[in-house]
Amino acid sequence: MSIEFKYISPEETKPLRQLVLRQGKSIDSCIWNGDHLESTKHIGAFLSSRCIGILSLFNNKTEKIENKSQYQLRGMAVHPEHQGKGIGKALVAFSEAELKKSGITSLWCNARTSAVSFYKNLDFTVSSEEFLIKDVGPHVVMSKTLT
Repeated sequence: MSIEFKYISPEETKPLRQLVLRQGKSIDSCIWNGDHLESTKHIGAFLSSRCIGILSLFNNKTEKIENKSQYQLRGMAVHPEHQGKGIGKALVAFSEAELKKSGITSLWCNARTSAVSFYKNLDFTVSSEEFLIKDVGPHVVMSKTLT
């Protein structure tokens, strides 16, 4: 299985965002503030020209970590038919390498509590108490230093 990673448009993220992250909600719920900023990066994982995984990187800071050079990982989703095959891990690794090229030294996310072990396996650490995102569920801030 040969996966290709490439930058995509915000519009290309919406089908997987809806399928995996916003099930039962309108496609409009998959449009986020900052999606169209020049600093925002959307990355897709493609298998045979089909987008099977996505994530977005926002130039955004959290007070939960002190590093000044931060990006936020949001909207990571892998098509249900392809989950558990290392695609999410590879998407994050590709994204980290891209951020390092730009001199970014920290990556963080609001991780669903159900995804904490996934991020811990990628060397993220929990940086906050649990909190609730309305209509989405319980989350924690997780972060990682990019070296």
